[in-house]
Amino acid sequence: MVAPKNRLTTDALREIRHTFSRFLSILVLAALAVAFLSGLRATAPDMKFTADNYYDRTHLMDGCVLSTLGLTREDLDALAASPGVEDAEGAWSVDATAVDCIVSVRSMPERLNLLEVKQGRLPQSADECVTERLLLTELGLEVGDTLELLMDENNEGDLTRTSYTIVGVVSCPLYVGPDRGASSLGGGSVDAFVFIPGENFTYDYYTAAYFTGAGLAGLNSYSDEYDDRADALIDSLDGLAEERAQLRYDSLIGDAQAELDDARKELSDARDEADQELADAKQELDDARKELDDGWADYHDGQDTLERELADARRELADAQVKLTDAQAELDDGRIQYEDGLAEYESGLADYESGLKEYQDALAQFQEGKAEYEDGLAQFEEAKAKYEDGLAEYEQGRADYEDGLASFSSGQQQYQSGLKRYQESVALFEQQKAEGEKQLQAAIAQLQAALGNGLITQEQFEAQVAAMQAQAEQQLAAAQAQLDAAQAQLDAAWKELDEGATQLGAAANQLSDAKDELDRGKRELDRVEAELDDAKRELDEGQAELDDAQDELDDAARELDDAKRELDDAAQEIADAEQEIADGWRDYRTGQADLAQAETDGRQELADALIELNDGEREYADGLKEYEDGKAEAEEKIADAQQKLDDAQDELDDVEDCEWYVLGRNTNAGFVSFSQDTERVSNLATIFPVIFFLVAALACLTTMTRMVEEQRTQIGALKAMGFSRLSISKKYIGYAFSASLIGGILGLAVGCTLIPAVIANAFNIMYAMPPLEFREQTALCVLSVLAAVACTTGAALWACLSTLMATPASLMRPRAPKAGKRVFLERVRPIWRRLSFTWKVTMRNLFRYQRRFWMTVIGIGGCTALIVTGFGLHESIFAILDKQFDEISLYDASVGLDKDAAPEDRAAVEDYLAGSPYLDRTLTGHQALLDVSNGGMAYDAYLRTISDLDTYRRFVDLRHRTDSAPVSLPDDGVIITEKLAELLEADVGDAITLDGDKRVEAVVADIVENYAYHYVYLSEACYQALFGTAPEDNVILLAYREDTSAAQSDAVSAELMALDAVTSYSYIATLRDSFTNSMVAIDYAVVIIIMAAAALAFVVLYNLTNINITERTRELATLKVLGFFDKETTAYVYRENVFLTIFGIVLGLVLGRLLHAWLVLTVEVDLVMFGRTAPPYAYVLAAALTVAFSVMVNIAAHFKLKKVDMVESLKTVE
Repeated sequence: MVAPKNRLTTDALREIRHTFSRFLSILVLAALAVAFLSGLRATAPDMKFTADNYYDRTHLMDGCVLSTLGLTREDLDALAASPGVEDAEGAWSVDATAVDCIVSVRSMPERLNLLEVKQGRLPQSADECVTERLLLTELGLEVGDTLELLMDENNEGDLTRTSYTIVGVVSCPLYVGPDRGASSLGGGSVDAFVFIPGENFTYDYYTAAYFTGAGLAGLNSYSDEYDDRADALIDSLDGLAEERAQLRYDSLIGDAQAELDDARKELSDARDEADQELADAKQELDDARKELDDGWADYHDGQDTLERELADARRELADAQVKLTDAQAELDDGRIQYEDGLAEYESGLADYESGLKEYQDALAQFQEGKAEYEDGLAQFEEAKAKYEDGLAEYEQGRADYEDGLASFSSGQQQYQSGLKRYQESVALFEQQKAEGEKQLQAAIAQLQAALGNGLITQEQFEAQVAAMQAQAEQQLAAAQAQLDAAQAQLDAAWKELDEGATQLGAAANQLSDAKDELDRGKRELDRVEAELDDAKRELDEGQAELDDAQDELDDAARELDDAKRELDDAAQEIADAEQEIADGWRDYRTGQADLAQAETDGRQELADALIELNDGEREYADGLKEYEDGKAEAEEKIADAQQKLDDAQDELDDVEDCEWYVLGRNTNAGFVSFSQDTERVSNLATIFPVIFFLVAALACLTTMTRMVEEQRTQIGALKAMGFSRLSISKKYIGYAFSASLIGGILGLAVGCTLIPAVIANAFNIMYAMPPLEFREQTALCVLSVLAAVACTTGAALWACLSTLMATPASLMRPRAPKAGKRVFLERVRPIWRRLSFTWKVTMRNLFRYQRRFWMTVIGIGGCTALIVTGFGLHESIFAILDKQFDEISLYDASVGLDKDAAPEDRAAVEDYLAGSPYLDRTLTGHQALLDVSNGGMAYDAYLRTISDLDTYRRFVDLRHRTDSAPVSLPDDGVIITEKLAELLEADVGDAITLDGDKRVEAVVADIVENYAYHYVYLSEACYQALFGTAPEDNVILLAYREDTSAAQSDAVSAELMALDAVTSYSYIATLRDSFTNSMVAIDYAVVIIIMAAAALAFVVLYNLTNINITERTRELATLKVLGFFDKETTAYVYRENVFLTIFGIVLGLVLGRLLHAWLVLTVEVDLVMFGRTAPPYAYVLAAALTVAFSVMVNIAAHFKLKKVDMVESLKTVE
């Protein structure tokens, strides 16, 4: 016999097997809840554990010392010997350019901040280096390639070499985040790091020193204890920092002053020596000048004597030249007259010859024209004869054509007459043929009658019929033969007519062509005859003109003979005059040559003297220039040396006191941002797992309540048999316990491994961390599973209590149906009357069973709220970047100015900005970092002064987030950003404390929208009233033109950073990329939440729908018995599900809005304000996904409804 307890255990196992879908739904819900609670809670500790192990393994510094004047070996020894310092190590670094990337070149660490090799190896020689994967990707390099470094002009000589072979890819604990630090090169930020052996640096001092604290390695780097002990260590080094900084300052200043004094003495000695040398050179130049002046006096006297003698000789020659010129003029006049007469004679001769030629040409043309006329006349007579012959032939052909045409017309009439007779014969033939056939038929009919009367036999009948048919056919054949003959005659006649018509047509065409040809010939003859008449008239006129020309040529020949004789006499007279003039000019040239020779000799003597004098002048000038150059050079060198000494003295006087900056890990951007980002993930675990647990408890409560109701009779029987309430409830509690325990363990396996691994993998996109190491978190695992077990088991216990309290007798009978009552909608008569029967039933079922209604609506609403929150959180995180950097911050970069810069250096910056073709607008103002508080915790904020609000809006859009009211800037108040106002719990009109160079209180005049960092805006008048001084411009906001490329903006950055007055350059795009990268991990967590919420929604909908169907099996079976088809039964359930889904979605959208608003405030950090409202698409997507899951669940429910057994379901449960 089986023990009762074993029977209960067997029954429980059987129950799990029979209701496995319910069991599985509770298991899945518990697994999801535990997975999210444990996963989100375990992620941050696991990641910090991984980071801490990485820091310990690489001996990450606990602190860093920076000095404004560098650190010496003695400084390092003093640091290492300080109490609490375990180890100290110096390091060198310098910024350089690699192609288009700014790199921080650092010395290889020996004991602290050790590198981990990811590929290749560490450097083994001075010309080798290692770097990070990011730089290789950016430059397209691989291990083994050569890296060329370009040094800035201020850093030239800081490295012994600039070319290195890349031997490895490493990670550095100093650079776990995306921020590589600031730089004075390029865009103002470092892109990557490079490590080289320290022997390559030429510094005689360290640029930084790193140290570790005693006992700190054993602490968690992100624990409060570590922070406290590290801060205490750093504070303890303040005394050492002051002492060593003063020693460094005194040492550098003393050495530099001694060197300056030595240089001043050397400069004084050099000045005295230069003055003596210059005095000796000046005396030699004065003696040379006196000798040159005497030589010039003798030269000018000889020059005057030569000029007087030459002038007398020139006057004599001039007189002779005048006489010869007059004679030559007379000769020229005679020659001109002769040449004019000769030209006139030659012109007349040419005209005569031309006229003669024209006469001869005209005579030849006349003879040729006459011959052509005679030929044309002969051709005309011949053509005229041919035309008359052709006209006669044409007349004959025309007569023949008219005869043929008459014959054709006669034949055509005969053909028409024969055709008519033929047609009449054919008609007669047809008529006779028809009459013959009638007669034949009549005869045959008579013979048939006779045959029928027996007057003739059949043979006689057939013989007579055959004879009559033969005779009729013979007659028809004869008539047809006559018709055929007539037809043949007509065809022959028609053929002849056709051929005649063709011949007549051809003849008519030939006549027409001949007529046209004769007409053309007649016209041509008329034209030629007219031309001949014209030619005859022209020949007669030409003959008359030729006779007149012959007479004129004879007269011209006589006149030319007379002119020729006169010209010959004039030519002889001109030849005699030319001979006389030529003799005179010969004598003139002889005298001129004698004068030239005398002048040449005299001037040669003067030229030789002038050469000697010029050589002396050049020598003197060279000496004078050499003297002046030497004097100027000496004075310039002395002045330059004096200026350098003065500048060096000024620089030495301007050297500020040496300062040590002792920094901890909390100043390392990667270290701090990693901690902040992991905490954001932890913040997500504050609400989402709670919702998962609530939904799981609700689903479990619904499931167990239905299970208890289904087994009500069994519970009553067990109670009647004496089983205790505890024994009976163990089955149901165990059911929920086992499902939640198994689901919790499965969720724990996924949550503590998969979720942290996925989020950590997302973090590795921007953080250089090793693979995730899982930390033992027993308490978290136990609490997560216990929470799931408690929720589900508690729900099962609650479901059992009310039933177990009843008596066995009442339990063994079915529960009485719920009393019917009118629902609210029934009281709205206009609507209720218009509903069909099935819709009325649906409405009653919805509102009558309140518990089922609210459980389903709350379950659907919770899932919808989770989905809304997931999508809304994603948008709230990433939409702020567009609002902040596209809508609010309208500038592209900010330039920091040195407060101690000289006016000319500031003017150089302004001139550069004014002349840059890439800048659209600039704004100069004051900015300072200060602490802002309101009686409690203080927060860092940037204070900015505004001179003109309208101008400032072109760079920063000051606006409200919740309304469009304009923002005003009074002179008695400040404007603060919205996130800062929330942290300070301050409102308009409240007083806040600004703690900068001076601690003051200011009244909040307005609060504006802003998402990244905190800002305090105030007018210049307000600043002066609060701080007592006018604001000093120390920042310039830059806005580039829209077509400016990244390379052009980088060029502007590099050129600005090269100016003495510029201390920093911050590019807004870099800041935006940093924020984007920091949000990626949160986005991965949000995606996981959305996917899990969707899965939860599906499971809840499926579970509640199954419970609904199971609970109403008898009702649905009754509908089937009453004749409802499967589709109608499904529609009956679907209508309720549709309304429940709609109500659940509405509730979920409202809850989602509230949950999103709360969660945004929970996960955002102090420096960032996330978007406060979820976008419309989040609500649309959440509703759409819920509807989609509802549709899928309803489709699955349809097949379950089809399996409802009417007979089994309607059996009595009594």
